[in-house]
Amino acid sequence: MIESVKNILSSFVPMKLITNNCNPILLYHSLGNNSKFAENIDHVGLEILETQLKNIQKYWKFVSIDEYVNAKSKKGLASLTIDDGYKNVIDDALEVFENLNTPFTIFINSSTIDGKIFWRDKVRYLIENDLVQKFINSSALFTKNHSERFYFITKDPKFNSIQVEKDIDKFLLKENLEINLSHKICFDNKEYFIEHPLVSYGNHTASHYVLSSLSPQEQYHEIIECKKFINRLNINKSNVFSMPFGGNQSFNRDTLSILNDLNYKYILKSTNNLNTPTLSNQINRFMPKTGKLEQTMKKLYLKKIIKR
Repeated sequence: MIESVKNILSSFVPMKLITNNCNPILLYHSLGNNSKFAENIDHVGLEILETQLKNIQKYWKFVSIDEYVNAKSKKGLASLTIDDGYKNVIDDALEVFENLNTPFTIFINSSTIDGKIFWRDKVRYLIENDLVQKFINSSALFTKNHSERFYFITKDPKFNSIQVEKDIDKFLLKENLEINLSHKICFDNKEYFIEHPLVSYGNHTASHYVLSSLSPQEQYHEIIECKKFINRLNINKSNVFSMPFGGNQSFNRDTLSILNDLNYKYILKSTNNLNTPTLSNQINRFMPKTGKLEQTMKKLYLKKIIKR
């Protein structure tokens, strides 16, 4: 009932009100027409992507995220960011961005380039193969009460992400289980780091751990290793940092202090909110899921008003 009322109210929100007060900072992950990815990760097909970008371009101009944060006036600007470095962004979606002359920034996890399996894929492996309860029985970190919401529990800041991954690795080794690498879908070699006028690359840490779950020393290592990797490449580099998981609980004061010391002045969050130009260096992003982007933005704007 409440949701129906919100839908009705949002339909009366004029787009001009949104364009005058907000900047859509879009967040994507996997982009392409291979539907097998859609089940387990945030995925958008190419036709929907094209529709979404055209909808945004009716009201805003796309600029790179670095151009956005450095602009004196942000009115009329939008930006497109892509987290995790899925191969299909370059293999499949690049042509869409080129046809629409849309700049974008890919925020990468450098450890996958060195052949490491993304730790969230290990979590998904346990879930997809009905191994969660067996793993929990062997782990000192978790109890049987954690099995129902296992995917979300494993990224709870209460559990050190490094230790979670070590526990999973220990379990896989003990059970003589091996994750099939033939379906690796994130960047795993340097060929995906291309020199292109529309493409830039940024820091999303080495391993995509929950930073607030780590010690300050562990956090520093995660951030600096990815920064070093990017700096070694001859590519367009972003000076904006994309926070892994992106919620307010996924970082802490130590994180902000380290980022400031490493000259990252702006932070991208994943709060599913429209960004409002303010003096804050924490930038809200939202994940568009359908082609009906105008209606989505009207709902987000209404949510922002209600919270005030």
